[in-house]
Amino acid sequence: NQSIVCTQINNMNMKQRIATFLLLSAAMANGDDSTIISYKNCDANSLPAENTSISTLNNGQFYKMCPGSHKHSNNDTFATLGQPKCGDGSNFAFYLTRPEQPQQEEQPQKVLIELSGGGACWDKGTCALQSFFLKMPPLDFVLGMSCSDVGKIAEVSEGWDILCSRTVGETDFTEYNTIVIPYCTQDVHLGDAAEVLYDGTTIQHVGGHNTYRTLQWVFDNFEDPSHIVLTGCSAGATPLPVFYHMVKEHYKARGRNVKVNIISDSPVYLTPRNFLENHFQFWNHETVMKSIGFDYDTHKEDVQYASAVLDYVLDGSDDTDGIGLVSHNDDAISLMYYIAMGGDDDTKTSVQPQWWSEMNNSWSQTMNEHTNFDVFIINGSGHCSSGLYFANQQPDFEKWVSNIVSSTSLIPVQQETVVMNTSVTMTAATDPTSATTEAYESRPVESPVSPMNNTFPSSESETDTPSTATFKASAGHTLIATFLCLQLCLLLG
Repeated sequence: NQSIVCTQINNMNMKQRIATFLLLSAAMANGDDSTIISYKNCDANSLPAENTSISTLNNGQFYKMCPGSHKHSNNDTFATLGQPKCGDGSNFAFYLTRPEQPQQEEQPQKVLIELSGGGACWDKGTCALQSFFLKMPPLDFVLGMSCSDVGKIAEVSEGWDILCSRTVGETDFTEYNTIVIPYCTQDVHLGDAAEVLYDGTTIQHVGGHNTYRTLQWVFDNFEDPSHIVLTGCSAGATPLPVFYHMVKEHYKARGRNVKVNIISDSPVYLTPRNFLENHFQFWNHETVMKSIGFDYDTHKEDVQYASAVLDYVLDGSDDTDGIGLVSHNDDAISLMYYIAMGGDDDTKTSVQPQWWSEMNNSWSQTMNEHTNFDVFIINGSGHCSSGLYFANQQPDFEKWVSNIVSSTSLIPVQQETVVMNTSVTMTAATDPTSATTEAYESRPVESPVSPMNNTFPSSESETDTPSTATFKASAGHTLIATFLCLQLCLLLG
């Protein structure tokens, strides 16, 4: 309704008006009414997304949806963010399932969107090492299954999980329509760079196309949802603030007050200067970032780029929208990328304390400035997996996350200072399927000789003596970790 939209815009501040104008302009430019949609780059076992309404799909069954390529009808050029595909040029699709129990028409619609992770690449060498992740991940096994079916497989497989088969706190995700956005472009889901040439190798960094077109399907099929939860692991967690802004502003512009929450699992938020100045431009995040009103030109070479994005999004967020971040305080995968991107400060000494110090300082400042932002730190070594698998193993996590994803108003958590009495380092175990976290005397991340205070809630209770935790990885998780460690050796060798 045009009058509702105008009223909403009049009630916005200037920053919100500009962002809304940009979003509406982009929508008009992409205008599905003036584009021709082609599905020639879709797998035979997928459904054409723009031509498929969720109301025609069965409950409790995963489907594979292929967003088409969008070309302007008047000049045969591709619409903005209109070329969904994978990094090697192969076909892209997303997966979705309706709740197993049919919902009544009067029941509010709830949506869970999970973005997959899988690293990143920015030159010929890194993209060669990540070539397996430049094509669709092998997820077709879920087709035709229900969330509970997939959940049973996850139970016996170990190392991963699926949220739509479980309840977290008071949030029953079995009642949510679930969309899984695979990752196959190595640009943290935000790229708009078709046919990037790295010394003779062509890569399609078009993650922004894939996620944008998936969100358009969500917007078309859920006109007035009551609750949307965004989650993701690693490279799938990193862009979640951007997509929060896109989702929130879309519904605001249409007079809808939709509660949107984030659970960001192990995002890679540090952006070393070397990477920003020499490689970041190849992904071309500019299109997506400017569409949400972010001052990309000012921050694109700022080492605080990720913090600037998060602050921008939080400044425009609703105070009742819980935005949560999960991380280990010793993450070999994040640290590997931090070093590969040039974040070692050229000292070649212990980089882990530097990495943790920068992460710690950034999150602490953000928590002080925004009451709806919270961080959960897992005390030990590890990364993430789908469905918040490793976080869900922590005894205090469910209590923390239940407040973040509550479909009602966020209840502010009075955080207590947690004194970290361990400093962790990862050591190779004799058994190649395990990694050991060794605890040492209390040390700060800035200096190896002073006590360290950590303001984040920890997964372990405070104790007076150091503890030793052992993390036994699944075979799949170990293979990925081994592969990524090999990448690090090759990158730095």
